[in-house]
Amino acid sequence: MTKATSLYRRLLRVHRLLPREIRFVGDQYVRAEFRNHRSVTDQRLLDQFFKQWVMYLETMEHTAMKNNSKKQSSNGVSSGGGASWDVGKHLDRETVESLDDDKAEQLLDLHRASTGGGGDDNNGKAGGSAAMPPRRK
Repeated sequence: MTKATSLYRRLLRVHRLLPREIRFVGDQYVRAEFRNHRSVTDQRLLDQFFKQWVMYLETMEHTAMKNNSKKQSSNGVSSGGGASWDVGKHLDRETVESLDDDKAEQLLDLHRASTGGGGDDNNGKAGGSAAMPPRRK
């Protein structure tokens, strides 16, 4: 199994712990990103791509452990994903403002898809919580 295949499978596996709506968005995003990077040959870009996805995977695994631990302590039972799953990572203003227009728009689209919202709450700028790494091409 290749490094890419192994990472891809681990990402989809960690998404199984998410609430269904978030899992759907996350799975679609992972599939699209890996499909879009299949033909990339620049090793520097591939290294950055894998680095970002490994960081995302580690964040999701940590979040899964934290959320499952909360559920176990609150009711003694561990259940996979749930509607109140605390997911994502806060992006500070500096990080959001450093994004180019395409990445900011992509982040905003992901935010909208994951929250079911149609509007934005930062005057057109993406912000708040987003667990997805920015695209690297």
